[in-house]
Amino acid sequence: MPTDDGPVACPDCGGAGVLPTNNVLVEWRAAAIEQAHGGGQGDNAQIAQDVRWLAFELRRARLALTKMLALAEELGEEPAGQQLRFIANEALGLYPIAAATGARAKASSPSSR
Repeated sequence: MPTDDGPVACPDCGGAGVLPTNNVLVEWRAAAIEQAHGGGQGDNAQIAQDVRWLAFELRRARLALTKMLALAEELGEEPAGQQLRFIANEALGLYPIAAATGARAKASSPSSR
């Protein structure tokens, strides 16, 4: 990225030319919020404590969903495993979600019923 002081790496991609994964972006945002609001003193001490707690809970929930996604992979192509993978991925945004195609789209369309 060009600046008055010469080229510098893009703060969003680090010079790679592509954005990091959604998981990394969420962690960066949580860390930035925690840094900005998690160190309060005096009257802001309760708010700072709440922000730190919320960031901890966010990280813990995302870790649990990631573990659930990994366990669902072990179930293979069973319907329960597929649904678990979809639900966990929908919340985490680790993989792009493609539109249904082929037989699945025909089976779920109203005209096929």
